[in-house]
Amino acid sequence: MSATRPKILGRALALVSLLAALLALPGTALADSRAEVSIMDDQLLLNATTQEQVDREMQTFVDLGVDRLRVSAFWNQVAPAPGARTRPAGFNAADPADPQYDFAALDRVVSSASSHGLRVMVSISTPLPVWASAEPGRNNPLWKPRPADFADFSEAVVRRYASLVDHWGIANEPNQGVWLQPQSDRSGVVAPHLYRGLVQAAYPRIKAIDPDSTALVGELAASGREGRGAKVSMRPLRFLLAMGCRDSRFRRIRGGRCKGFRPVPLDALGHHPYQLLLAPERRSRNRFDAAINDGRRLTTYLDRLIRTGALRPSRRRPNIFYTEFGYQTNPPDPFAGVSLSAQRSYLQQAAFIAYRTPRVRGLNQFRLTDGGLAGSGARRFEEFQSGLMFRDRRKKPSYAAFPHPFVIKGDRFFGHVRRGGAHRVRVERRSRRGAPFRMVAQVLTNGSGYFSFRLRGRRAGEYRYTYDAPAGTSAIVRVRS
Repeated sequence: MSATRPKILGRALALVSLLAALLALPGTALADSRAEVSIMDDQLLLNATTQEQVDREMQTFVDLGVDRLRVSAFWNQVAPAPGARTRPAGFNAADPADPQYDFAALDRVVSSASSHGLRVMVSISTPLPVWASAEPGRNNPLWKPRPADFADFSEAVVRRYASLVDHWGIANEPNQGVWLQPQSDRSGVVAPHLYRGLVQAAYPRIKAIDPDSTALVGELAASGREGRGAKVSMRPLRFLLAMGCRDSRFRRIRGGRCKGFRPVPLDALGHHPYQLLLAPERRSRNRFDAAINDGRRLTTYLDRLIRTGALRPSRRRPNIFYTEFGYQTNPPDPFAGVSLSAQRSYLQQAAFIAYRTPRVRGLNQFRLTDGGLAGSGARRFEEFQSGLMFRDRRKKPSYAAFPHPFVIKGDRFFGHVRRGGAHRVRVERRSRRGAPFRMVAQVLTNGSGYFSFRLRGRRAGEYRYTYDAPAGTSAIVRVRS
């Protein structure tokens, strides 16, 4: 007998023992996360001119393993006479059947998403028609929306789509000057108080019509700036404090714009945890920002605001949904893009971070295709270039990895089979490029396709995982030591 044969047999027996242990002890291999995967691409979908175009994109989302579509109901695109200073005569803003409304583009998108088996979130969003501003003479579609008018619009949207939609976002990034103004003035912050008024007006209307739905409050951008001004965006945790009329130590503020304060209702918190050019594992330098690896900080603020009576949730510990996220790439954006390979890696790492963050129940991919290009210099790239495809629909490397993210951290293996439900996954390794892959573990995902386990004695090499029904293979992860 060859002197090497017992060693080979020993390794084979060890592998069999490892597989038996992993399959016999599902607690080591099964994740408990139910976090959904959503996608958003308003420019692509709302600008489509035919139902066939929209249906094609929905099928792409299904093929990528997406669970939910997020789409915006832009107030000034749906309501009549958006540039007028006075409300159109005879217009009933709370009635979705009013003939002056134009829901055609949104109808195409929502109906297609539902027919393709996707859950739907509609964000009821500014810009507003000028006539709905508290100061219409400014001709500013972001300036001081009147809560009563916003509530009417919210009612119309929910009445129209309640049978097809189960998540409602109340506004979009109200801590950003490009979505709500003024952010602040000489006397202090303004936008958090404006937003509180919008939530308090819209939330009861939403729940009266669709009581089993989830109304998401916040929808804040991950960062802001210091200083004051109508367009100077606020840091998200400062915004939440001000919205709840609490100071930095969570003590009640009773004067100024907080007179007559009432707690802010919510079912869940929506958040946009962009980290822009930095790796997702990096934490925000400013303690009032909240990027994707600051989830525990965000949760702490949420819970303290609830305990101090600033927020009134419908459940004791509301969930958090990351409803917008992504990485812009270079190419095409040389100013604010990461490399194509970094985007592929960062999106997978972000999936692992969201998975391990308590109470995060959703992660969004912002854009299927890159935004349009116009102008020159940095202004040419004002639209986000965070798609999984270039504008001409050439696929970026992240496209192939998106249906099955794979991350290895130390001896921890994480993956998510986004297409289908539960799967049996084969984790494979090869020692070097060109060598054959050999199975090192076989694990069961949970019902949402997640798996996470430790592989003791993990060796250097290249790893991937494969699965069936439908068949797929993850990207390769290289481990050096």
